[in-house]
Amino acid sequence: MSEYIYSIVIPHYNSATLLQRMLDSIPQRKDIQIIVVDDCSTIENIELLRNSHHSNLEITYLPDNHGPGHARNVGMQMATGKWLLVVDADDVFADHAFSVFDNYVDSDYDYINYCIKVTNADLKTNGNNVYSDQIVREYIENPTDTNLLKFKYLNSVCWNKLVRNKFIQANGVCFDETMVTDDIIYNLIIGLKAKKFKVIPDELYVYIENMNSITHKNKTLDREFLFYIQIQKRNGFFQKLGLTHYPFYRRTILYFPHMLLKRGLSDAIKFFKMIRERKNEIAEARKAYLYLFQ
Repeated sequence: MSEYIYSIVIPHYNSATLLQRMLDSIPQRKDIQIIVVDDCSTIENIELLRNSHHSNLEITYLPDNHGPGHARNVGMQMATGKWLLVVDADDVFADHAFSVFDNYVDSDYDYINYCIKVTNADLKTNGNNVYSDQIVREYIENPTDTNLLKFKYLNSVCWNKLVRNKFIQANGVCFDETMVTDDIIYNLIIGLKAKKFKVIPDELYVYIENMNSITHKNKTLDREFLFYIQIQKRNGFFQKLGLTHYPFYRRTILYFPHMLLKRGLSDAIKFFKMIRERKNEIAEARKAYLYLFQ
């Protein structure tokens, strides 16, 4: 039997200094396994990464860059703890996080969902929110059937959940090995398969906004299309569930005003031309998650 209660999986790419900040937020305990999977960082960053330190720290170096989803899957395969946390290298845990987690170590929940705090780079609360966290708080305050569906299927970040490792293994919970929104499938499987869960209002994770990250930069049209494809995967899933209305099912026509406001008329027309030319790829994407219902 593993000596670890918690396994923490952290994908890493060229952010060793920020990673050490994350590591410093994790208690120095013998029952915590920390798995860092480096997604083929530059030589300079790997040298910095080799100086990272924490008790029970395991670092795996991937020979090729495949994106965070692949790195997370590699880390999950190495996890031996009773409970799993999948987090990002550039965020931190709240000071009291593990003392709260400890209250659920012997519970029979499939997962514990907690709240998060959003800060600037200087760790000061900035008043912003994350959509997934907003959904969690709405469910806590008003647990209606509609809010339950939103909580289960639109709560699409991985770092606000403590998940039982046996549940992960038994249900084939994994990440999509794409370069964008790789955690959609992770959360859809959990939402679909979990029988028992607990939602708590404690803010146990600090999401640190980085305005220089790719999330906050203008995407190329090809990258916009990758996000569109990921939405089509989710659309197929929701259609199977009979959730064919917004905010679950996202109709393609909604993208036109979005693209028009974001990128202008010329790019909006180019984007819809891409959609028209790649209908077969879109059709296949809609089938990608249907295996979950077999």
